[in-house]
Amino acid sequence: MNNNLSIAKKVFKARKHIAIATGVAMFLGFLYSFIITPVYTSCAYIYPANLGLYSQESQTEQMLQFLQSNEVKSYLIHKLNLAKHYRIDTTKNNYPQILNTIIDEKIKISQTRYESVEIKALDRDADTAQLLVNETISGVNWLIEKEHRKKYFETVKNSEIYLNYKKHEADSIQRLLNDLNKKHEFLNVGIQLKEAAKNQYKMQTGGGKNTSLSDLISISEQLKDIEKENKSNTLSELFTSINNYSLEYGKLNTYFDDQVRSWALANNEYQKNLSEYLRTNTFTVMASSPEKPTTPSWPKYWVIMLLSGATMLVISCLYFIFIDNIKQAYAEISKE
Repeated sequence: MNNNLSIAKKVFKARKHIAIATGVAMFLGFLYSFIITPVYTSCAYIYPANLGLYSQESQTEQMLQFLQSNEVKSYLIHKLNLAKHYRIDTTKNNYPQILNTIIDEKIKISQTRYESVEIKALDRDADTAQLLVNETISGVNWLIEKEHRKKYFETVKNSEIYLNYKKHEADSIQRLLNDLNKKHEFLNVGIQLKEAAKNQYKMQTGGGKNTSLSDLISISEQLKDIEKENKSNTLSELFTSINNYSLEYGKLNTYFDDQVRSWALANNEYQKNLSEYLRTNTFTVMASSPEKPTTPSWPKYWVIMLLSGATMLVISCLYFIFIDNIKQAYAEISKE
């Protein structure tokens, strides 16, 4: 208690000197605030968009990871030529680390309570402050798009491999069918021969009640044309050959149809993946766009004055207490 009173007395004794020193410090701080380089602040708020879900992270947390990555910093360094802007010597080996440190100091990125992300940039130039925010947003879109393209490129390549496999299978079955037709001199074992068989039956049975003479003549001409195209065998020999190999042909033809359908599905999947790969996406939604600051965020004149005054007040008090203690100690030594 006595010590506290003693200190208070010493401070009170030097109150005029302390007040003058504090006043001078506040005045000098006020003058200094006009000399220092002003700092401008630009700010934006963004939400994530078109991001997939990975692990247990939210989309906002994912975007924060991208925003704080070295790739976005490198994007800013090259896009805005920050080495020149901040006068960094690029001949030094550690200049990228210096620039990264400056960017960490100049750009503040944080998550808000509304699940948005705040991007705040400070710079001595108002235009650059706004550009830093805009290009940070552009950089994160570029980075996420690059990563998505890598992912979809793998998907496109895998679907292309499967598409080529299905095409190879369909082409192989088609060659087997062609070889079978050529070997056994089939014309077209599909609709054409079925129609020819039906027409031959009509000819053998007289065509039925509803078949006119002109129809019979047309059927006869059709059968003659088929025999002309199939020079090696007569029509009856051709049907005998078909009966012998129809089961094998039917199996191949059914399998071929299945492969064509599989190829069509694989092609649709490939085209879908290719479309996703070629599509350009953005991954941020602007809740509040950055504006060019018109007034500096620093210095705040009253803040500098208060800080200067408070600092000098503390230093002055300590000084006069220390001086008074020295005087007392000297007086006691002199008495002895």
